[in-house]
Amino acid sequence: MKVSLIMPTINVTNELILFLDSLSRQTFKDFELIVIDQNEHDEVFEILKRYEKLFDIKYVKSDEKGLSLNRNKGLILRNGEIVGFPDDDCEYDDDTLEKVVSFFKRKKNYKIYSCRTLERGKNYGTGVMETKDMNITPDNVDTTVKSITFFVNYNGDEIILFDEQLGVGATYGSGEETDYVLTLLHKGYKGRYFANDIIFHPAKKGNYSDLTRAYNYALGFGALAKKEVKYRKNRMYIFKYWKKIFRSFVGMLITKNKDYHRVVLKGRREGYKKYKM
Repeated sequence: MKVSLIMPTINVTNELILFLDSLSRQTFKDFELIVIDQNEHDEVFEILKRYEKLFDIKYVKSDEKGLSLNRNKGLILRNGEIVGFPDDDCEYDDDTLEKVVSFFKRKKNYKIYSCRTLERGKNYGTGVMETKDMNITPDNVDTTVKSITFFVNYNGDEIILFDEQLGVGATYGSGEETDYVLTLLHKGYKGRYFANDIIFHPAKKGNYSDLTRAYNYALGFGALAKKEVKYRKNRMYIFKYWKKIFRSFVGMLITKNKDYHRVVLKGRREGYKKYKM
């Protein structure tokens, strides 16, 4: 089994070196890294040249911005049966890929592997993730899957592309990985989450002053909720949407970050209203 790692990159250099170093230490060697470089400069290319003899690298320069769009470019180029989507500032354990491949070899009826993400040296990461192993379901995707933690074993199946309306740089600025896994689950793919397998990533705390970013991310959740409820007919997902709407409303009333919660509320509502497949 070969693994294809698809990594769009922009505005990252030093952190990228940490990730590439972690790839050079992998105990499983049959993998390729597909880099979609959205930078105008050539710094990433120069960094990659240091690693070209250590593992297989495919390099593509992209003049189009957008996470989902550029992941799709990588999906078209991949040669591996197993596909993962690392960020350019994450780090793998030495045996991360070995664990992924071993799982798919042992559990042939499973098509999705996911694990936990933490900041290195800390007991927390970005967002809340489950602390026990479990199957991945539509109800728990948001606590068992982050973009860097899931791998898909296509093994000859038709490749699913990301929704290019969702994700950083798109109209609706988040939700692309949750949507991707939900799409697979609705197609009958079975997934398993492992709480004690870790991929490291800097924990990103809430920035209440960046209202533009908050609005764009909120748009993404609203669009994702509409897609799941209206187009995939998962009616129960509306309760996740209304729970977040309620939290934003309460935040406007009782916290000091009223402007933040106001734009998040607006974004979630407009994302739900405007998204169309």
